[in-house]
Amino acid sequence: MASGVDRSYTLQEDQERMLSHLAHELRQPLSGIESIAYYLDMVLAAESPEIQMQCERLRRMVQHAHWLIEDAALAMRLPGAELGPVCLKDHMVRIGTEMALHEERNLEICVSDPLARALMPPHLGHCLCQHLLSFFRGVAQAKDPIRLDLENEEGFVRLDIQAEVHAEIDDLLRTIDPPAPGSGVRRFVTYCSGRLRAAAEGQTLTLSVHFPAVE
Repeated sequence: MASGVDRSYTLQEDQERMLSHLAHELRQPLSGIESIAYYLDMVLAAESPEIQMQCERLRRMVQHAHWLIEDAALAMRLPGAELGPVCLKDHMVRIGTEMALHEERNLEICVSDPLARALMPPHLGHCLCQHLLSFFRGVAQAKDPIRLDLENEEGFVRLDIQAEVHAEIDDLLRTIDPPAPGSGVRRFVTYCSGRLRAAAEGQTLTLSVHFPAVE
């Protein structure tokens, strides 16, 4: 007698499908909450600075939740992924152009010439770059400009992202690099045999990531 369970999927594929479904279902109520926060801010903020502050806090919490969903999805896509050379400059320039056109955000990019390619899963390269910048734009509430440096460093490609942020620094450090089992970003970097370090000075947050260089 058939059990009704599709055995053609592996456990990993089944987990990915479940996470994808959960992420899709969560995005709808989160977007609804964000819309309500914007409405309350627009209608009531003039009457009470406290209401405005709470609406802003609610929007930051929604952005944080969105980012955590994407972080988990990034980690789930790693097992079995093949590594290959990736040009981080191409991805960051493309994202920076989109930010300038659609969000009026300023991404300052400084790149070594020539820049080695970084070793990582090629099909996830753009996703990772977008994910890291989303952390600064959404979760950290970074002020303009967000500064980005790409350099060659002793067999590695080093990516530094730095900005002055509005959000609580200690919370940001726990989000980007929590204790085991760690964040999706940490798992991605470890999977590529790279290094990750997050540090803060005052309200300036710096994320430094090293990926093995491919000549």
